[in-house]
Amino acid sequence: MSTTIHIIWTLILMITIIGIYAWAWSSKRAADFNEAAMLAVDDSNTTPEKEESE
Repeated sequence: MSTTIHIIWTLILMITIIGIYAWAWSSKRAADFNEAAMLAVDDSNTTPEKEESE
């Protein structure tokens, strides 16, 4: 009985991890990835500290 529960629990976790992986790397999320990648180099995003010092 205990072995069966462990097998079921392992399968549930594997399916969950594969599902999260597939969701994160799906083509629908490509725009979000590109936007996040550009945040570090985006000059239009000013911080309050920059505005005060100018």
